[in-house]
Amino acid sequence: MARKIPVLNRMLGAPALYAIAYGEIGSSLYYALGITAVYALSLTPVIFLVAGAIFVLAAASYAEGGATLADTGGASAFARRAFNDLVGFIAGWATVLDYVIAISLAALFIPHYVTGAFGDVDMFTGRESTALAVVVVVIVTGLRLVRRADLYMEAVVVSLLDLLVQVGLAALGLALLWNWGALKHDVNLGVEPTWNSLAFSLPIAMVGFTGLEKLTGLASLAKDPVRTVPRALRSSVFTVVVVYAAMATAATSAFPPHRDPSQPAGYSSELSTKWLDAPILGLASAVGSHFPHPVDVALRVLVGLTATLILLLAMATSFSGCARLTSAMGEHLQLPSIFARRSRRTLTPPAGLAAVGVLSAVFLIVGAFFHGEEILTLASIYSFGILIALFLAQVSIIWLRIMEPEMPRPFMMRGNVRIRGRLVPVTAAVGAVAAFAAWIIALGTHPGARDVGVLWMAGGIAIYAAIRVRAGQPMLERVEPTAPPPEEWLATPSGPIVVPLERNDAIGEEMMATAMRLAAENNSPVVGVSAIMIPVREPIDSPRPEREQEVEEVQRAAQELALEYHVPYTPVVGRTRSPGRMIVDAAVEHEAALIVIGAPDKRRLAKSREEAVFGSTVDFVLRRAPCRVIVTHFPAAAVGAEEAVTH
Repeated sequence: MARKIPVLNRMLGAPALYAIAYGEIGSSLYYALGITAVYALSLTPVIFLVAGAIFVLAAASYAEGGATLADTGGASAFARRAFNDLVGFIAGWATVLDYVIAISLAALFIPHYVTGAFGDVDMFTGRESTALAVVVVVIVTGLRLVRRADLYMEAVVVSLLDLLVQVGLAALGLALLWNWGALKHDVNLGVEPTWNSLAFSLPIAMVGFTGLEKLTGLASLAKDPVRTVPRALRSSVFTVVVVYAAMATAATSAFPPHRDPSQPAGYSSELSTKWLDAPILGLASAVGSHFPHPVDVALRVLVGLTATLILLLAMATSFSGCARLTSAMGEHLQLPSIFARRSRRTLTPPAGLAAVGVLSAVFLIVGAFFHGEEILTLASIYSFGILIALFLAQVSIIWLRIMEPEMPRPFMMRGNVRIRGRLVPVTAAVGAVAAFAAWIIALGTHPGARDVGVLWMAGGIAIYAAIRVRAGQPMLERVEPTAPPPEEWLATPSGPIVVPLERNDAIGEEMMATAMRLAAENNSPVVGVSAIMIPVREPIDSPRPEREQEVEEVQRAAQELALEYHVPYTPVVGRTRSPGRMIVDAAVEHEAALIVIGAPDKRRLAKSREEAVFGSTVDFVLRRAPCRVIVTHFPAAAVGAEEAVTH
């Protein structure tokens, strides 16, 4: 099959980056609102603001670290550069836990939003919803293993829909449901909620801010990453915090708490009981009750559809983010080397994707043993990992400022003080202290975080130590990737070479010469393919005199060049609806070992990053070719200068 290598197609501007960033973070609200309300009660908006403040502080460090370090891995990469590989592993291993739990939670809530959109949020029992969630995880894992997911344009559309739905629902909720008197009356600190419940709710609320690690990878897609990525990150995080607080205020106004000794906080509301598995649907139901029945139904369906789409998208991007992280950790001898071996089809390590899927399913099954508390158990485990990652990310940025002050930093967070000639970020210092304090609270109040989280970290360190001992490497030393690509990826294969020839111009001449040089080196024949494209609406034998003349000229030039190189040459000319299909068919017929194809830069609406860069024909060839493909990309500004990318 054709080998595909990631292409840095910088196609996202500031609005698109903002939408994706909001969608990645905002997707968590679909399950975080009900979980937090179980303990925070009417103070849920305040807890979201406190958790959001910790998150905002951390986001500034991620923005600076992502713009400064080209390495993938988020907090793991920051800690590895600032300290050593062991600290980097701890940050990375904690982040892997976050990815796994985020996938599990998203899968667990999807069935409830699907059924709740049509009026029956309690259709499935806890065990049944867990079984369905496992099925969802298995399906997504299988799809990610067999096909590369280029969902960036889809992510923009779904994220914009999510943004509009959440902002609209928050505005309607505040306008129709706001009740300051009830909110004030329902708060009695120390009793409703108790101090212990309030402390318990803060780490739980952190589950509402997943996605920060994934956002550091947006730089590769940004048209102007230094300027737009930090700006999109800051603005989206601010929007998320405001919308979270607004929706939580509207929801707690609609569902005031009442005395309930059976609940953990001694009080409960419909938000934390009836609508726990689909809290945003509960808010939509409360808002819809002020409108005619058809509007109420339409609103519920819209929220259910949006929740399902954004949660599925969050699962897919979590798989990709975790696979990239495990790949980087495998390259640095922090995980077994199998995690660094990327698939030619999906460009991600299959071992990483499979491991993430298995672990997500396992955590779902483990959570099912805590009957009635599956969601709270998973959320408390998540808080353990996210707070470690946030703490180490911010400490790493501070230490890099101290130890490597001359490092080029395209973006620096604001709020710095000069200490002994070093600019120390106050924002990162305050954020690190806040994250560490929240982590201590989590350990003291959450059995899931204290038990499962500690076991997870201990097991990971044991794996890390075994890998280092086996490789004969020190535990603390930074190991840079040294393994070269497999030789079969670098060597030019021996066998027929297919070269598509469109016209006798600069691109055609360059591709002919490239194919002939490669063929001469390996004593291989060349097959020149010229397609006469006929639109579907016209008969296949429609006359195309100008195109036929172009084909004749380019084939004549190719034959003359083949004689100069003493290379056997076979012309293939035909009428077709799909030039890409004709090229692939020629490669199959002649048992080609290589396809050499040129691609001028084209501005177009595309279904994938490859199609946006190369065009639909080259994208088709890359996906369907029975052999390796070499693509030479010719930028529009300089047709004569090539940027060769081997696929």
